[in-house]
Amino acid sequence: MKTINILLIEDQLLTRMGMNLALNGVDGCRIVAEAGSVQEAKKLFRQPLEVDVVLLDLMLPDGNGVEVVRFLRNRGSDIKTLVISADTNKETIIQLVELGIDGFISKYADAQTLLSAIHSVYNGIEFFGKDISELINAVSTARDLGKNIFTDRELEIIRQCAKGMSVKQISACLNISTRTVETHKNNIFKKLGFNSTGELVNWVFEKGIVHY
Repeated sequence: MKTINILLIEDQLLTRMGMNLALNGVDGCRIVAEAGSVQEAKKLFRQPLEVDVVLLDLMLPDGNGVEVVRFLRNRGSDIKTLVISADTNKETIIQLVELGIDGFISKYADAQTLLSAIHSVYNGIEFFGKDISELINAVSTARDLGKNIFTDRELEIIRQCAKGMSVKQISACLNISTRTVETHKNNIFKKLGFNSTGELVNWVFEKGIVHY
């Protein structure tokens, strides 16, 4: 069995110690380098380093693990990236998937799940926990469906948002209450997995639901 060389990026010393105990010498795994921050990780990536899989925590003292993934992809690196985090914010996860991570598991996963995830991504098979997979599929499906997932009223509100109109202005234009407008906007956000009007407007222009 070929040894899987692992770079561990995690700022908590005790967690790193636990990872070393759980992984080193187990099922062909070996942690060959460690970093406790974004800058330390970037410094390691600039050096000759034989690494097969990166285990990456998202919450680092000098930034977000997303920055590390983006740095890797911008360098054209094909190192497999497995994110291990307690943060399951849907927008963060979708952003990571779009950047090309190979897997994402909860920080609360057991050692066997972690080992399975490492071996899967090493062998070119994506690994996402069940809850994460369901979230990704739901958001991706909603985004791909485009305007077909919206009611006529929601489409009207989307078009008004794209014109830069406020909730109060939309309320007056469509002759409905501001509370109704807010309810429709919240439903739209839920369907797309968005949190802001800015994200919505960018997306509808990109999908051609409204035009510049």
